[in-house]
Amino acid sequence: YCLTEPGAGSDAAALSTKAVRDGDDYVLNGVKQFISGAGTSEVYVVMARTGDTGPRGISAFIVP
Repeated sequence: YCLTEPGAGSDAAALSTKAVRDGDDYVLNGVKQFISGAGTSEVYVVMARTGDTGPRGISAFIVP
């Protein structure tokens, strides 16, 4: 589970990691910290901004 960011903490409305569509895929760009299961998990759920600022426009991505 990857939500927490430097400067934003666990406030989802303040996150700045972005996901930009590139063909059929998305490119994620940003920094996360305090990731649950980091280094041992096979799959992560990464929260990233796909829309406007604030609590809307946040999507969850499954990242192997």
